[in-house]
Amino acid sequence: MTFDFLLKRVWFLTILALAVSATVWWVSCDTGAEDTETSDTDEYPRETINVDYNGANNAVFFDFSTGTKTVLPHDFFDIAIDSGGNIIANSGSYGSGVLVYQTTETDITKDLSGQANQVKEYTFKTGMPLYMHQSTENPLGKLGMTASKVCLIKVQHKTTDTAAYFKVVFSMTMGAQSQSFNMTVVPGLAAGETNKKEIKAAITGITNGYGWLYFKLVGEGGPRVLNNGTQWLAGGTAVPQAGDWDILGTRTNELQTEDGTTVSTQMPVASRSSILLNTYKKVQAKAITEKLIDEVTQADLNDTGLSGEIDAIGYSWYTMTGMPPTFSVAKTTYVIKTVEEKFAKFQGESFYGPKNESFVMDFSYSYQE
Repeated sequence: MTFDFLLKRVWFLTILALAVSATVWWVSCDTGAEDTETSDTDEYPRETINVDYNGANNAVFFDFSTGTKTVLPHDFFDIAIDSGGNIIANSGSYGSGVLVYQTTETDITKDLSGQANQVKEYTFKTGMPLYMHQSTENPLGKLGMTASKVCLIKVQHKTTDTAAYFKVVFSMTMGAQSQSFNMTVVPGLAAGETNKKEIKAAITGITNGYGWLYFKLVGEGGPRVLNNGTQWLAGGTAVPQAGDWDILGTRTNELQTEDGTTVSTQMPVASRSSILLNTYKKVQAKAITEKLIDEVTQADLNDTGLSGEIDAIGYSWYTMTGMPPTFSVAKTTYVIKTVEEKFAKFQGESFYGPKNESFVMDFSYSYQE
């Protein structure tokens, strides 16, 4: 989502301004992980991203301007809606476990269990074909003034023993001075509307706050909205606001293609350990190949060659060879234009592959204040 995301391209706390000279590189971090020395990086701060997709299954947000790291459960939301009414599921670029399908039906009371096998995963990466060959880029679509067709949603998080199905209709209400997004949710796919729940959430504050309204279909109090405008209602650690993170370390799925053709029809989706950009706030990046962080000069810090693709860093900062695989970190430094439109340097130092620790990376960075 293509998290294009969410996707893709989901998903945010006021940035702490630092009174430092515009020519000074600001640094602050702490890491408890092993370091693999690849260059003279003692002058640079180091940090660790631990996604641990075989265990904790985290989503790790990082902000270069403050050195702030926010760790959330990967499945902290199921459905999200941005200020433009675009609806994404926590799937593809933004997670796994929430699968969707939009039917042609308008009656939420109908028995739609016969369409359960149509509920699949898809990607939010712009321009990418969809997982499992679905024909529409985003089956959940975009909110309009009329109610959506009935959408079928299957939630099967990594920690969930059994799948939960829902029938959902999305709609939008315009008031004289306000706008709200509405979800009508019916658990299950059978006929009727037992335990139907209607959720209305104001859009106020999304654009300058989180960027998205987040909804949770399963779990305590579900279905419910997690944040309403600028107030986070989930409890525990809140997702950073849109202006307070630059990159997201997470586990993504990706359709394997060569020249636009799916490589394998049996196993078309490959799992990746990815670094995604905050495309909502137009964070961009470019690779400076064959240069370590201390070799990247001031002259390299410019807009030339920057990409706004959500996975401009993606999984290219490490390489995998052999079976069982061994991992190494490429001699590459990424220049990142941050939320504040300042430049940061980012160099992967080490990568822990899938054993007891899955997707743990150490990195060095600097931020130009």
